[in-house]
Amino acid sequence: MSDTPPIFDNVERYLELGKSVLSPALYLGAGMPPYWMKAAVYTPIRPDAPALSAEDMQKLVANCTTEQQRQTLDEKGAVDFVSSCPAGKYHAYIYKQEAGPLMVLVWLHVDAFLQQGIDCDCSDIHLPTASVPTWRRFGTLQPMWQGAPVLTKEDTQVLTESFLNEEEWSRLRDLGDLDFAYANPNGRYRASIVQQRLGYDLCFRIINNRIRTMQEINLPEEYVKPLTRFTNGLILVTGSTGSGKSTTLASIIQFINEDRHDHIITLEDPIESVFVPAGCQVNQREVHRHTESFGRALRAALREDPDVIMVGEMRNLETISLALTAAETGHLVLGTLHTGSASRTIDRILDAFPVEEREHIRVMVSESLRGVLSQQLVPKKDGSGRVMALEMLVNTSAVANCIREGKTFMIPGIIQTGKAQGMRLMDDALQALYLAGTISAEECITRASDLTTMENFLKAHPEQPAADAAAPVPVAQ
Repeated sequence: MSDTPPIFDNVERYLELGKSVLSPALYLGAGMPPYWMKAAVYTPIRPDAPALSAEDMQKLVANCTTEQQRQTLDEKGAVDFVSSCPAGKYHAYIYKQEAGPLMVLVWLHVDAFLQQGIDCDCSDIHLPTASVPTWRRFGTLQPMWQGAPVLTKEDTQVLTESFLNEEEWSRLRDLGDLDFAYANPNGRYRASIVQQRLGYDLCFRIINNRIRTMQEINLPEEYVKPLTRFTNGLILVTGSTGSGKSTTLASIIQFINEDRHDHIITLEDPIESVFVPAGCQVNQREVHRHTESFGRALRAALREDPDVIMVGEMRNLETISLALTAAETGHLVLGTLHTGSASRTIDRILDAFPVEEREHIRVMVSESLRGVLSQQLVPKKDGSGRVMALEMLVNTSAVANCIREGKTFMIPGIIQTGKAQGMRLMDDALQALYLAGTISAEECITRASDLTTMENFLKAHPEQPAADAAAPVPVAQ
């Protein structure tokens, strides 16, 4: 980098330089050194880079504009356009100022925006038509940087073109939406593209390349590990979208991979964490890429001599029914549901079946269920990230009896008295995090199942003054 001249007379050189570090934007203006965007902060491209002169900027403008565009700049004081060069397509914004032209170059490739999210520990990246690029950081949706440009319909079209192959483009045009796994040299992502009234909206969930251990994500190992050692049964991980279910499942599967000598099949939409066989043989299948549906994949899996089956999402009656059958016939099945508590998870499974079948299904669930992990991610009080709050149900004889008799409303009471088996309610988990000073009283109130009890608890345990908050996310000035 030290041998690279910091001043160029054409935008292609700057864009190539920005591409080399996956910077989504370059900021070039008279009287200041060239800047690029790194980790959501405009940073000089080199510490000793000299300031660009008005003459330098005039050359850059002349290099990338047509006569008509320069005329528009003179008449209106600003012009913007999408163009291309060997580095790829970019959107140029040029403004007329007293000191000389100001130019912002936005490189239209998703990899540059994804890199910002990785650098700043974000969970999701949003690139929506008619809005600025945004990310979800520690649970909060916010612009990626101050002064970020609004993405036009043409921008999101180019961004979509920048990473789809021909088959994916065909599916997007035919269906209007697309969900798949995307990988580049720096990471893996769960990608979703939808076509809407204004244009394309792109959303990426950043997948941690390293599978976290149970200890790292604060799973109660002494109670979760015994569940994984059953040769059959059903383990469910539940919670809302973005609550960390995939991370928890990956952690459990990786433990099984290292702890047992069996055959694991994962059925996902899309494949997120990639498992390297350790003690187990691991096969991973992606819905829509390797099979047409979870149901079809589950049927096929039962003929592949599996010991453990992971179902990425139990979405419908067919998938739930097949998962229960697999759990009952000698396979350990792990799956996810979008439910907020252990008792509601049981109700959700039962409600998926016709009324005339529920008595039989209650018996199946009571015998095959091993445990339910219901979780949510709560922002930390110091602003440094999020922490998992976990409700856990272990299927004891008392729980099984409630399920068989259709008395799931009694399950929270059983969880409350089942701490010796590792069971705990979500409110208890929230209270423990609050007492540890990890989360705020406000988070306890907004997430409580029993609001009155939580309010009385907080009155008895007043919140302590917050410690110094973590440094804010750096943004462009």
